[in-house]
Amino acid sequence: MGLNNYRLVVGRAVDLAEDDDESPHLEILLDVDGAKYRVAVNVRSSQHPHPLLYQRRDPFVHASTARLAGLPPGVVDLRRDRSDLVLDYVRGGVVSRADMKAAPYKKDGPDNDLRDYLLPLLGRAMDDPTARVFAFGETWGPEAGQPDKYFGFEPGRGVHDIHMNQGSAGRHKGTNGPDQDGALYVHFGGDDRWIAIFLAFQSQSWDTDPLTGHPLADRPPRDPIDRSPDLDAPIEIVAALVNPPNPEEGRETVTLLNRTDADVDLAGWAVADRMGRPTALDGIVLAAGETVRVRLDASATRLGNKQGEIVLIDGEGEVVHRVRYARRDLGPEGWTVAF
Repeated sequence: MGLNNYRLVVGRAVDLAEDDDESPHLEILLDVDGAKYRVAVNVRSSQHPHPLLYQRRDPFVHASTARLAGLPPGVVDLRRDRSDLVLDYVRGGVVSRADMKAAPYKKDGPDNDLRDYLLPLLGRAMDDPTARVFAFGETWGPEAGQPDKYFGFEPGRGVHDIHMNQGSAGRHKGTNGPDQDGALYVHFGGDDRWIAIFLAFQSQSWDTDPLTGHPLADRPPRDPIDRSPDLDAPIEIVAALVNPPNPEEGRETVTLLNRTDADVDLAGWAVADRMGRPTALDGIVLAAGETVRVRLDASATRLGNKQGEIVLIDGEGEVVHRVRYARRDLGPEGWTVAF
């Protein structure tokens, strides 16, 4: 079905706000030729793994910037009026998954989370009268009689989905589509410098149907973005029963090993499949040097019988360990795969 109102909003950044609910956003207030719009930028996924994929291109050099520079402040219907400006992460060549990195929303330390990456850039744009923000996404409003809940202007309106908008499964599948991805560009007119911010969810597939944007389930998994399995992982995935005897439902398991010399409380941790669907590990304290066999939640996590990926995620949403298997790794039905 795709996005209903895929548009580009161009204006001056004049204020910032943050929300901190289950699906937090960084809120940007734009002055669009006297009208106000709110740009809602996702900064944390509501499902595991929580950190978004992030890339900053600085300077951003691309053929489209010359066309963008000629746009006045306003709202552009990208499908109807300017199809030459649409974004497609998978097929457009403007961004590569391999160049993105996982970025948490908030993390102790300097220059290591999305707040550190985005707030200084937007603050600089607010201070520079020559700077303009270009927000690609889906617009909403105007909402007559409803003031904006963050900045108070009326009528409320804005643009969201400032991220990749294809390759999603489950409840977000209905928004998939090609040529409708979101992004945030900032143009500093004084020195003609462009900076581009690209965002995606780790649960989204980059192997998508060119007509629908839906994930192609028969494609093999791509190389990981986050830390690959290595000797630094305190907890490792060491085995899995991916093809149990029938009936299979509720009988898939993953075995974890605590390699450290101390007990590890797995509260907030999860085991997820290649689509990011998690089984929570709350209530498990894994003793030093011991293993635990986790039965996967059949209503959420599903392991492929021919190939797949298993991801261990800690309480901060960081990938601790990741393993893959292919058909050649599998034994007879009911055998456990050792990693």
